Amino acid sequence: MRWMPMIAIALVLIIAMSASSCVHEFPFQQGDVDSNTVIVEGYITNELKRHTIKISRLNSYYDTTVNEVTSAFVSVSSGDNTYFYHNNGDGTYESDESFVGIVGNVYYLHIELDSGRVVLAAESTMQPVTPPDKITYKNAGNNNLTISHIAEGFVPENPAKYVLQLSWMDSETARPKNAVIYYYSLTTVDVSQLFAPKVSETVFPVGTQIVERKYSIDAAYENYLRSLLAETHWSGGYFDEAHGNLHTNISILVTHNPNLKTAGYFSANTVYIDTLVAR
Repeated sequence: MRWMPMIAIALVLIIAMSASSCVHEFPFQQGDVDSNTVIVEGYITNELKRHTIKISRLNSYYDTTVNEVTSAFVSVSSGDNTYFYHNNGDGTYESDESFVGIVGNVYYLHIELDSGRVVLAAESTMQPVTPPDKITYKNAGNNNLTISHIAEGFVPENPAKYVLQLSWMDSETARPKNAVIYYYSLTTVDVSQLFAPKVSETVFPVGTQIVERKYSIDAAYENYLRSLLAETHWSGGYFDEAHGNLHTNISILVTHNPNLKTAGYFSANTVYIDTLVAR
């Protein structure tokens, strides 16, 4: 057949190309590992307590070791009041005194690192919170329940974050058991949210004690939570979004490091607390 010589020629060309090609070693050059990312996590509420701020540093994109920051100067101010924070030894800074956040006030976070060579700041306005919806349950069999409704996932206004702490006694081991459920009511609906991966339901017995906390959130904090959920709870679904950096309100005022970045969030949240028994 006439096409046989053509196949032979093609094979010869492929072999010749393979023989003449080579692999060059490409030296991988990682960026400077000098704690380029500062992570700040903290909030204040309308509860009378000592509030906390967590500060840590992430070495680099490739080295994800988290280092606790234990020598920062931290303060929160609002109006004529300034609250100073001290380090507890693990990167967690606690206010020297208890104080109550006030609805409508703007709270300013001030952080100094590296003896003042790095200065970070953030601000948040405390929004009011509305009473939560009534929690409803569905029967899970064997005197057990699951939660069927906490709140609407989409709301036209007043977005909120819910934290439910469940406590009960295990009937088989006679030991206490606990669970925490997070839920969010946001003012927008994302495709990745609608088609998020299924999660297992928390099953608990009748009589479980539930402490419900509903936190008010402002528009900026809502954007942060949306980006966080897109990277976590909503990730891996049918319509997964492109991954990216989380929103943050931690700004850099002073630095001598042009590669310095920030992550995390500081927020002021009004909280509504209710204690109920699952029936």
